[in-house]
Amino acid sequence: MDIKDTQFNTIEPQNLRAQIDERIRAAILRGVFNPGERIVESVIASQMGVSRAPVREVLSALEREGLVVNVPRRGNFVISFTEKDIDEIYSLRTLLEVGALRRAKDRFQAEDFTRLETIARQLGEAVVRKEDQISIVNLDLSFHEYIYSIADHSRMYAIWKTIRAQTQLLISVTSKTHYDYPSQPMQLHMDLIDAFRSRDMVTAERRLLGHIQDAQERALDSLRATGLLDAHSNLTDELQSEVSVI
Repeated sequence: MDIKDTQFNTIEPQNLRAQIDERIRAAILRGVFNPGERIVESVIASQMGVSRAPVREVLSALEREGLVVNVPRRGNFVISFTEKDIDEIYSLRTLLEVGALRRAKDRFQAEDFTRLETIARQLGEAVVRKEDQISIVNLDLSFHEYIYSIADHSRMYAIWKTIRAQTQLLISVTSKTHYDYPSQPMQLHMDLIDAFRSRDMVTAERRLLGHIQDAQERALDSLRATGLLDAHSNLTDELQSEVSVI
């Protein structure tokens, strides 16, 4: 990435690392840094008015989460995706969420449906009002993570967390595309709740699978439209070339 007008503001000394993490993560999710784009540690540190050490620590943490990839002698880049990457992420998400739903089936209480409906309405309102991208993504994820909490399966949730950050980025990409009508995101989730409440697992699983498949297709369409879909494969080839000569 060339030096550009990212314009990170200076940071107060309290909770320094957390603030750096929040701002870089937000820049990635909002598309300030596109998939496959280089993140220049020194530029960010200068704009924030901090040393490079805490920025480097945050970028390393984001690499462990799967949002950043470090290429030796090249620097840090926002993760990008091939079709295979997206297929793996969404197929794993399908396995996990269907498994969580099956475990949650007999655990749902009336207050759980109320909570899920509240989240769905908040998501719908956020989309209609065109609120901040991160708020919309977090609401979408919170709906699905609530099902994990009802399932009460710590190992399943631990696996989910390994793809959470990349899923968050892909949902951010997906939510930038237009739905057929503004209330569609809320309606999709309300339809899921109706099936959960009726204990109709055939319909619930069918709707959940359709919802995840729709998200996958929209992510692919958005990445194709921006010309960013193949960037990761090229970056991976370069990384492998770098490693082979060390």
